[in-house]
Amino acid sequence: MVGIVPFIVAFFVAPVVSIHPSLAALFFSIWMLAIWMMLFTVWTNYYLDIWIVTDKRIINIDQIHLFKREVSTLRIERVQDIKIETDGFFATMFGFGNLQVQTAGPEASFYLIKGIPNTSYVRNTILERVDMATEYKSSLEYNRDKRPTEGE
Repeated sequence: MVGIVPFIVAFFVAPVVSIHPSLAALFFSIWMLAIWMMLFTVWTNYYLDIWIVTDKRIINIDQIHLFKREVSTLRIERVQDIKIETDGFFATMFGFGNLQVQTAGPEASFYLIKGIPNTSYVRNTILERVDMATEYKSSLEYNRDKRPTEGE
């Protein structure tokens, strides 16, 4: 919508004000450059926001601006709840949504990833990793408790 504003303004203003063609071309070029810069920034922000899910951690790389990035990690055992939000007709039809991961600890924190495809698959994958880590941790504790002590 923002990209067509100069054309609408030019349509209504052109009969009233005479502008030199080179000046109009300059304004058009500046406007198109601004539109391309905004689109590039939005694309970069979307494309460089990454979640990496391993068997031990979830790594969230969040591209804030072109030269500003935040990287946060959380241990997979700390995941408490995963919430899926799907808003609107098109998000439901195409399977896009937001995924929110809540972690345990003194301060419950939330990690949010917006606009991801196939949110149910991502949620199930993370929950499988959480279950695997929990089972592994409990088996280690069980084996540690079963070991004979030095006095036996």
